[in-house]
Amino acid sequence: MNSFLLNWAIFIFMAGLILSLPLGAVFYLKNSQLNDFFTNPRKLKAAHLDYIMQSFSIGLVLLLEFTMNIELPIYMVIPLAFGTFCNPFIFLLEATPLYKAEVSKIIYRILKVISPASLFFAWIAIMITSLPAYISWLLLFFTLMLGLGIITNKKKLALITKGTQLKK
Repeated sequence: MNSFLLNWAIFIFMAGLILSLPLGAVFYLKNSQLNDFFTNPRKLKAAHLDYIMQSFSIGLVLLLEFTMNIELPIYMVIPLAFGTFCNPFIFLLEATPLYKAEVSKIIYRILKVISPASLFFAWIAIMITSLPAYISWLLLFFTLMLGLGIITNKKKLALITKGTQLKK
């Protein structure tokens, strides 16, 4: 899977670079025809950055394979590849009015569920099979502390989010 992961990381990285072209046009050319198509520039920027970040995450998996001298099974690689493409694609759809159209709306809703779930599965499977136990325990501790922090500060978080909604 080493060559596939390398090729996939390059493909995802190039998709992020290609998105920088319409991103520049939307932000700097105010009368661009792309402004009519990309109605949400923030989501376009999120898609651009997410494609680049996902390519680096695949690079980390490739580095893990080389360092540990292992090859990830296909049941981990396929959800990883699917999620690393489709997660940023969700942002790209949200940058256009297409995600509100009939057929695209169905695809958008399906992707919004399946893509994060596939990435979550792939990363959990990689963690269980490849990382030492103390790292897994550290991640569990971090998750519990984050959850505890959210639960104990629920009222403060509600006030903060209410304040940001009032400003809009």
